[in-house]
Amino acid sequence: MNDTADRRTESIDDALGADHERLDRLLVILEAEVRSGSPAAGEALGRFVRGLEHHMAWEDSHLFPAVKTLASEKERRSIESLEIDHERLRDTLRSLDSTLAAENAGGAEVLVGWLRTLLQGHNYDEEHGVYVEADRLLAA
Repeated sequence: MNDTADRRTESIDDALGADHERLDRLLVILEAEVRSGSPAAGEALGRFVRGLEHHMAWEDSHLFPAVKTLASEKERRSIESLEIDHERLRDTLRSLDSTLAAENAGGAEVLVGWLRTLLQGHNYDEEHGVYVEADRLLAA
């Protein structure tokens, strides 16, 4: 994610789990802005998208390939599922952006709820799967 994870002063699980918490705080702000119909919802979405995209890009380009080279077939399939989740998240973010631009408040509320649902399952899978495996496999 950044040089914090690279320096190994904390585990991958700790560093990326903390980033999930940071992103969750941004999502709470986004949800509130969307629910209230605030014109600031677009800005909140932009902040959230930048943070989440940075997080996913690091996982896609660094973490997942490194773990895949050492992982079992089952672990590789789990990572492939997480990569599919990343695409679903990106699709949802694009839809949410379009929905906000069209000033469709009801649609935006549905999409931000779907985004929360996707992230809850995805983050759980990462924090109890690939992050733990990364710490185990890459520490050697």
